[in-house]
Amino acid sequence: MGKRIVLTSAMVVAIVLALAAPAVAHVTVDPASAPKGSTTKLSFVVPNEEPTAKVTEVQIAFPTPPNTPIPSVSVEGKPGWNVKVTTQKLATPITTDDGTINSIVSVIDWKAKTPADGILPQQFGEFTINADGLPTNEDQVVFKAIQTYSNGSVVKWIDPVTPNGPAADHPTPILNLTAPEGAATATTTPATTPANRTTIVATSTQDNSARALGIIAIVLGAVALILATAALMKKRRA
Repeated sequence: MGKRIVLTSAMVVAIVLALAAPAVAHVTVDPASAPKGSTTKLSFVVPNEEPTAKVTEVQIAFPTPPNTPIPSVSVEGKPGWNVKVTTQKLATPITTDDGTINSIVSVIDWKAKTPADGILPQQFGEFTINADGLPTNEDQVVFKAIQTYSNGSVVKWIDPVTPNGPAADHPTPILNLTAPEGAATATTTPATTPANRTTIVATSTQDNSARALGIIAIVLGAVALILATAALMKKRRA
């Protein structure tokens, strides 16, 4: 009986610890959303989930045809890391306000110059780009990420994320696209004009005056009552 109690207790503790364990961190995009057609600064947030190794390489794959590509991508320098940009020629050029684009960025590869420059355990790194011309005909931009550790371990964040589907073990980083800037429907609210403000102030003043007069009347009534009582008592004594 005692062994059963100990075993049951151990199982309960194990379940509690499993439920209390922190969720596995994923490679994500910051910000998580941006307006369609906008130019936005994006950072890929890469956590280190290895207890003893460092993250020494990060590769981000961008959408390419038949998916809607991002016409122009520039990379922000990261101290201690080299960057390699791979482009892909388009079969059908993209026409923008700035001209015709014949090739797009397909992969950006960041690599630590030395192991010492890698991302330490329990830390994260940010790898930043500037995306010019986010898609206008899509609701999200799906990237793929591959991170490499100093011990040779490779983690591929390429599992598709499906709505209402099972949780992906290694989900792709996703940027959600919102309504274009300036396209939001304005809500009409009553304008507060100077006349309105004057009326409000006047009403407030009237209320305050009425309250003051009421208080004065109460005070005067109390004084009158006290005087009348005193006079009555004096008359009775006399």
